[in-house]
Amino acid sequence: MRVLKSEMKWWRTIVAAVAVLGFMAVISPPVGSAQPGGNIELQIREAKTPADHQALAAWYEKEAQADQQLASKYVLMREVYAAARNMERKDQAGEQYAFIAKKYQAMAQEYESLAAMHRMVAEQLK
Repeated sequence: MRVLKSEMKWWRTIVAAVAVLGFMAVISPPVGSAQPGGNIELQIREAKTPADHQALAAWYEKEAQADQQLASKYVLMREVYAAARNMERKDQAGEQYAFIAKKYQAMAQEYESLAAMHRMVAEQLK
C-alpha cells in the first residue's frame, strides 16, 4: 500500500489536533464544577450578602472561562479542517466549527455580564 505525502501531512495534522484537544481536556475544568458549594439555582435564589454575590460572580467567571476554552477548541478544529488536504466538504465542516466557536464566545460574554452584575450587587450591599 502506497501512502502519498499529502495523506501523511493530513494525518499528522489530525494527530496534532487530537493531542492538543486531549491536553486541553486534561487541563480544563469540567463545566459546572466551579459551583461555590453546591446547587447554583438555590444559591441564586437565596443570595443576600455581598459574599453570596461574590461567590456567584466567581461561578459565572469560571463558566465563562470554560466556554472560552471550548470556543478555542472549535477554532482549532476549524483550522484543522482548513489545513486538511484531499478531503471533500472540508469548507462546510470548517464553517460549522466557526459557527460553534462563535456561539461559545457569545455564551462566555453572557456569563461575564452576569458575573459583573453580581459583583455590582455585592458592592451595593456593602
